[in-house]
Parts: sequence; C-alpha cells; structure tokens
Amino acid sequence: MKAISAAARLSIALLATTATSLSIPSTGTTSLRYEGQKRDILIGSGAINPTYLDDPLFAAVLAEQFNSLSPENELKWSLLEPSKGNYTWPKLDRLVAFAEQHRMKVKGHGLISGCCNPDYLSNITDPTAFRAAMRAHFDAVMHRYRGKMDRWDVVTEALTTNGSGLAVNDFYNVLGPGYIDVAFRIARAADAEARLFINENLVESLSGKRQLLYDLVAGLVADGVPIDGVALEMHITEVAPTPGVITEIVESYRALGLEVAISEMDVHTLNVTLQRDIYGAVVREALEAGITDISFWGFTDKHAYTWLPGAEPLMFTANYTAKGAFYATHTALADFVDEC
Repeated sequence: MKAISAAARLSIALLATTATSLSIPSTGTTSLRYEGQKRDILIGSGAINPTYLDDPLFAAVLAEQFNSLSPENELKWSLLEPSKGNYTWPKLDRLVAFAEQHRMKVKGHGLISGCCNPDYLSNITDPTAFRAAMRAHFDAVMHRYRGKMDRWDVVTEALTTNGSGLAVNDFYNVLGPGYIDVAFRIARAADAEARLFINENLVESLSGKRQLLYDLVAGLVADGVPIDGVALEMHITEVAPTPGVITEIVESYRALGLEVAISEMDVHTLNVTLQRDIYGAVVREALEAGITDISFWGFTDKHAYTWLPGAEPLMFTANYTAKGAFYATHTALADFVDEC
C-alpha cells in the first residue's frame, strides 16, 4: 500500500476539522467513497456547479462521500468557448483543484451535445472548417486537462429522446451521422490515455432505443473508432428498470470489449419508499453486473432539477441530511464490497 503523503494527510485532517466545525448531519455510517475504495469503485457526483463550492457544507459533504466529480454545464461548448478562441477556464480549474485537494477523479462531461453550441460554430457550414473547429476545441480542452480528467463523455444524447433515430443537431447537419466517428477520433488524438464514452439516456427503459444505441456502438467498434465505453444516464421517473436489463446491457457491451458506466443517476418520484428501493436495486444490479463507475446527477436536493413537480430526486435533503435513497445505496455498495 502506498503511503499517504503529508499533503494528503493535511487535506484529510482539514476536511475532518471542517466537517466537525460545520456540524454536518451524521449519516451514522461509513461514507460511500470509503466503501467504494475497497474495490476500486468510483462513486461520483455530477452536476457540480463550481459556485456550489462556496457553500462549506456542500463542499464538505461532496468531499466526504464521493471519490469522483463532474461538472454540470461548465464544459458545454457555448459556456466554455462562447466565441472562437476565448475560453472561460476558471470555473473548471476550480473544480479540478478541489478534486486534486480531496483525492477525487474528474470526469469530463461533456465535450459535445445537441444543445449549447456557440454561434460561431453553428454558423459554419463547410465540413472541413467544421472538423477543424472541433479539433481546435477538443485540443484546447483535453490538452489543458490531460492527466486531470481521466474519462470523457465525448458525445452526449446522440439519439432522439424516444429512440427513433439520430438526433438532428449542428454536428449532424454539417457532417452527417459520421460526426460521432469524427468526434471520437479527434478526442483520442487529443488524449491517448483518457477513457472515451458515449453518454445516452433512457436506454435502460426503452427497448427500441437500447437496440438502436447498441447497433450504433457496434458499428463504431467495427469501424475501429476509439471508443472505450457506454455511459447510461439513468434518469428514472417513477418506474425502475426491469430487473436484469442493466446486466444484459453490460454483457452486450462487454462482448464488444467495452465498459459500461452509470453517469447521471437520479430518481424522480413523490414516493420516498419507492425512491429508496429503486436506488438500492439499480446500484445493486449495476455492481453485480460489473459496473465500477457510478455517478449521480448531484447529491443534495438543494440543487436538484426535476421535471416532476414536488419530486426530490437525490440522496440528501436540501439540508444535507441523508435520505432513504442514501442508505439503500450504501447498503448495496457495502454488501457488494464485503461479499467480494
């Protein structure tokens, strides 16, 4: 076992001191990251807006419970590079510095998606110029955070919500369906070591979309596109995935030589017992299927977004008190690592 550096020990001590002075509500049990590290499992929180770190309680719970984080919208192209060559680095730099201070991994979410593209990109109609803009952007971002962001959602939500086909967006309009291939090849050239994912929603719920994504990814693999895995967003509303579906998804991509991660999990329901049960069941099946990278779309309802009025979809209340969803997640994780 590697010795903990003096700096790391100081960071841990400061975090413990801060936690005590802030009177963080006790969960009465070990942290999620403590259990996860027993088996090298990443337990992350996404949707981290750097301004949330201004709240000492938020920062303390984030560092205490999770060993990975990812930004909310700060990597979206229009926010990071609103005009050509003009980047807004400080917010992302702050997240990376926080993660380094607290020995956390950082996931790059996400390089491109259908939304949030700057006008200068949307106005490009020539394919060669468009690919050049992609290359310049990817290089700037991935070179800056090479070795600091270990995995990336290269393409997010490439499919329509209902799974009827590829979503039409700026990239599709100029480069056609091959834009996904282009994005992954540019990303790999920018960072040869990072793990590259395609990130998609509702595939665990919609069988047609699940097959469409598989066909897309299998085609990428067959064409030698440098993709490492598939990230399941796992935004759940009222109804849990059918038992066994997550396992089937993992096995199907494992056969292609790819890994599967959960990238944005939350559970939207007014029934707290159902929410607890869904969190526990999904995390348990994911772990048993071999998923070792599980991230939630935030952790406190203080900053939650929901499309179901009145729902509080995350594991901690707005006052940072652990909910049944936390305990179900913790139990599933602790049972898994102790059984292995």
